[in-house]
Amino acid sequence: MSTAASIPLHVIPPRDALQYAEPYTEAQLDYLRSQADPLGDEVVAALAAEGSLKGFHDLLGTVRERAAQDGGVYQRFLDACNTVPDWVNFDDMRTGQQMLAAFPVNMGIALFTGSLVGGAVFVKMALVTSMTGMLSGDSSRRLDETAAMVLRMAFPGNLEPGGPGHELLMRVRLLHSAIRRFLVDSGRFKHPVEVPINQQDLAITLGLFGYLNIRSLAMMNIHFNDDELASFNLMWRYTGYVLGIQDELLPETVADQQQFFLASLKHQARPERLDERTLKVMDNVAANTAKRSPFISEPMARKFLYQSCRWLSGNEYVSGMQIEDAGEYAGIKLLKGLGRVSYWIWRYVPGGKALLYRIGARGYRKALARMDRRKDKQGEYRVRTVE
Repeated sequence: MSTAASIPLHVIPPRDALQYAEPYTEAQLDYLRSQADPLGDEVVAALAAEGSLKGFHDLLGTVRERAAQDGGVYQRFLDACNTVPDWVNFDDMRTGQQMLAAFPVNMGIALFTGSLVGGAVFVKMALVTSMTGMLSGDSSRRLDETAAMVLRMAFPGNLEPGGPGHELLMRVRLLHSAIRRFLVDSGRFKHPVEVPINQQDLAITLGLFGYLNIRSLAMMNIHFNDDELASFNLMWRYTGYVLGIQDELLPETVADQQQFFLASLKHQARPERLDERTLKVMDNVAANTAKRSPFISEPMARKFLYQSCRWLSGNEYVSGMQIEDAGEYAGIKLLKGLGRVSYWIWRYVPGGKALLYRIGARGYRKALARMDRRKDKQGEYRVRTVE
């Protein structure tokens, strides 16, 4: 029996309960770490042959120009991203998109402290991230870009080819290939077999937004039924497809993704190797929160983020961060209470789903407008590295 088959979606399994299970054996996960994105990498190799990738601030725009002029690998990349698989039904994703926006506070904490920061337990992934700015002084910009991608996904039509959400995914895919090449060519990443931003890393990241997000929300008293989970999973499965994740790693259900994720935790999680750089990401957000709100001090915001991360990740998965367990902390009770109220409205109030989505979507539009104003002149999702 696999680990996932015996552990409910809302439960954090102890490390000693983690197991490998078919098809996610240790050997298979090792192999996935040697696999990248052949099509995306071929495009970047063709661009690199023309000159330094640092000169391309709009990789997707450049690919489109080359496709119009030469076709070739550039057109094959565009065609691959714009081809919609038979298993995709955009109408079936609508509920999943509603879920993204209907619980903005809980969803935001789940994705930030539970998934993005807690995901640093995959230390090899975090190392690559630190090389590309996320864990440096550039972290606010990277967080804005990640948040913008998720927020845009919440709006109907945005994920379909030609939509802004779909375009961002294409930009992210090219960015991954560009960073992969830069790290290897510059000598910053050296390994006899593995490649940076490999297929396991990509599928783990998808799991941070899918399964782990669902787990965190369930811990906050927000529970989804099978149809809702299927819609949410379909949305992220298609996201993974556009990002160039191999078909066999695109989960058919949240439970499938849980099985992969828990096997990958056993394979890659090294919580004892976490350090202060991970805390610094939360410190930056706490400082910015205190600047914007006269009612929240920086220490208060920092404690809330630290405790949320510890609680949603599990103490033994953030041990290297050395976050004190505050026990029955009021901020956690607040998250649970807000989740319970929001879930009750979602599940039992007539028109409640539409109401929550409308309120959340309005907030998302305002947040996207703020992020757009902060965006520098060279735009987003470009090659940006730490010297």
